Amino acid sequence: MWMSSEPKETAAIPSRSTSPTASTVQSVRGGFETLSISLLSLTKAAIGVELAGRAVDAPCCAKAVRISIAMKHLRIGLFLFDCIDPLRLQETVARIAAEVASEIEEIVIVDDRLQADSALLAIPEVRGLRAPRDLGYGGARKAAFEYASARGFDHVIVLNGDGSHPPELIGSFLAAIERSPHALIVATRQKLSRIDRLEAFLHSRILGIRIRDPRSGYRAYPVSALGCVPYQLCARDRSFDDQILVQFRALDAEICEVESAETWGDDRAGSPSTTSGIVASLDYRLHQLHFSRRHRYMVDEGVHYKLKLSPTGSHTQIVEAINSGSQVLDLGCSQGLLARPLAEKGVQVTGVDLGAETGAELVSELTAYYSRDLDLPLELPVARDFDYVVVADVIEHVRNRSQLLRNARRYLKSGGRLIISTPNIAIWVYRLSLLVGRFEYGPRGVLDETHVHLYTGATFRREVENAGFEILDQRVTALPFEVVFESTGRSRAVGLLAGFYHAVARAWPSMFAYQYILEARITTFDEDA
Repeated sequence: MWMSSEPKETAAIPSRSTSPTASTVQSVRGGFETLSISLLSLTKAAIGVELAGRAVDAPCCAKAVRISIAMKHLRIGLFLFDCIDPLRLQETVARIAAEVASEIEEIVIVDDRLQADSALLAIPEVRGLRAPRDLGYGGARKAAFEYASARGFDHVIVLNGDGSHPPELIGSFLAAIERSPHALIVATRQKLSRIDRLEAFLHSRILGIRIRDPRSGYRAYPVSALGCVPYQLCARDRSFDDQILVQFRALDAEICEVESAETWGDDRAGSPSTTSGIVASLDYRLHQLHFSRRHRYMVDEGVHYKLKLSPTGSHTQIVEAINSGSQVLDLGCSQGLLARPLAEKGVQVTGVDLGAETGAELVSELTAYYSRDLDLPLELPVARDFDYVVVADVIEHVRNRSQLLRNARRYLKSGGRLIISTPNIAIWVYRLSLLVGRFEYGPRGVLDETHVHLYTGATFRREVENAGFEILDQRVTALPFEVVFESTGRSRAVGLLAGFYHAVARAWPSMFAYQYILEARITTFDEDA
């Protein structure tokens, strides 16, 4: 809530030359140049390409994949890397089946060695993207993603242009894109080494990524998802593939695979470590636990707030504190997270937040919903009708905190209760962070980048009391282990860990409490609040 989005700066991409012989050199964003030389559509070009006086036909194994009408609305960019030999590049392009080629809007060679008169460009419908210097394996892919975003592509398929990645598999990629348009798709080699199988097993155990070949660099990326991950912060070397895979895992995006009948060399060859994928996975888990902070794993999930089912978390404790059959006003309700579990208790919930006017994402269990700015005096077409006013993890987001609490008093019954929660900035994790000179905001958690005020237990209680409330009860929460371990909140092992931590937090809340939950009643009862 209270989130704003600024349009990303994009550069105008020049249109292609209409001359079939004249080449052009035009600048694009990031210091790159595009070089184009051909205007013949790949769908009209013969799949046989003349090479050194002989015709090379597309192999008979190039499978024609039937593409549905839905694919016609998607813009697919095919990006070729490691294109040193023009003959091999021509062979690679020639192996693309005609029906598959017709679905590709543009083929782009990404290389810092390209020249306007390069023989690599003498292929129908091939465009060159030249870097001013060698950006490395990861840097070249970053440049391709930036170009694809500026061009408005929907998906990016990346493969080696030397033929080591079988282009016959592009049809399978397109079919997978049609089935799962928001997924990262990875090609799986037929034969995998012991190291490959071990890494796949560890990826599954550490991150829950269940694909057979996480080391494969032959992939298709949805551009919409690329806009939600900071891929520019990934490495320039071949560990880029490992880190962006973890980014998609952090985004909770779907990751699927297409099976290849062929085997090619290790796409990780030349990387700093053959275990760089495992290092990235462990690094991400440490980031989740706040033992380290990695900005490259701070992804934009859109909706930050999800219902947490753990009995030691704030959502469950707030729901348990509300009596059945009550009337609840939820200030800062997001999409109505608490309305569903409260409805099971016969509770009627009225939600207030500064959200979309359409309410398209609101849960159906909300009795009513009002779009309001909680920094301003709250005017609602209701009276003091509510047994409870809930302000769950909201006060840290607003600048006019006293106004928010006056809004809560204004609609409470005389015997009503305020239930309010906020994170604890003095938890041990951030004490240690300050000792090592680290205090970094992120997309969620205690240091959520939308937080404008941070509380300790003492300052939180004082804030509520100064607003005319008497505190009746204080609860605390454990660290969100279910988020760290992607648990449903009902895992026995995670539950035992959370339960033990919760007991410690109750004994020493200022050091170990992740959040405080206060229940209070009005001491200053006035009609205007």
